[in-house]
Amino acid sequence: RATKQGPHELAMRADGRVAVVTNYVGGNSLSVFDVQQAKEIKTIDLSAHPRPHGVLFLHDQRRVAVSSESSDSVVIVDIESGQIDKVIATEQKGSHMVALPESSERVYTTNMKSNTVSELEITSGALLRKILMPKVPEAITINKEGSELWVGSNDGGLLTVFDLDNDKVIKQWQGFSSPYRVLLTRDEQFAVVPDYKNHTLDVIDVKNKEKVHQIKFNDGTGPKGVTLHPNDRTLFLSAYGQNKVMVIDILSGETLFALPTGDGPDGIGYSARVLP
Repeated sequence: RATKQGPHELAMRADGRVAVVTNYVGGNSLSVFDVQQAKEIKTIDLSAHPRPHGVLFLHDQRRVAVSSESSDSVVIVDIESGQIDKVIATEQKGSHMVALPESSERVYTTNMKSNTVSELEITSGALLRKILMPKVPEAITINKEGSELWVGSNDGGLLTVFDLDNDKVIKQWQGFSSPYRVLLTRDEQFAVVPDYKNHTLDVIDVKNKEKVHQIKFNDGTGPKGVTLHPNDRTLFLSAYGQNKVMVIDILSGETLFALPTGDGPDGIGYSARVLP
């Protein structure tokens, strides 16, 4: 189904009934879709907060947190009413992706031009701290408890795990080229890291902070977006350079099958809903 101009990232509501797409380049809006009916149900204008990029549902499953790269802020949007609930300034440049712990009390953004992560409190709208990161941080996720922050940095090809309670680096890996995204399995046993330029997918043991294996793809694959099947071990991976979604068993490293997409797939979500 058509979005507005420049679709990029996607968030799926927990019940799989609603998907939200950020229209990043030129669209400056959110497209909200009824998944069951496979139709757009509303467009939410974000022209005052241009280049909306990262998007995640809050714990209430009614609001989403959206990074605005051009206004250097996180916008909290009520999907049901279509209204902006709050705008929180990151006070940094290039606020690109968002991460949320399970409580949704705080939201974190990678700020690609400032080489930081902003920690924001959602209820008060306060900027709590700016965490210095290796250059050009993009990929980001956080564990459910909100104690471990995982960040991929493009300049230098680093993946860093940061202890938010003690303000220290727990682990750092080198050797990436573009660690485009990082995602934890729901049981938090594994992390997956697609490298867009190296055409690889790293699988990491979260507890021991050791790499399990690296899955290598053909040159030109361009792995980007990642989301998990409910079984928590099957990964859907958008192959930007091949216009398809690859379905991968993360433990064996086997590609089970692939599905065709439109040109340049990136953000990705999964719903168990059956289309009409």
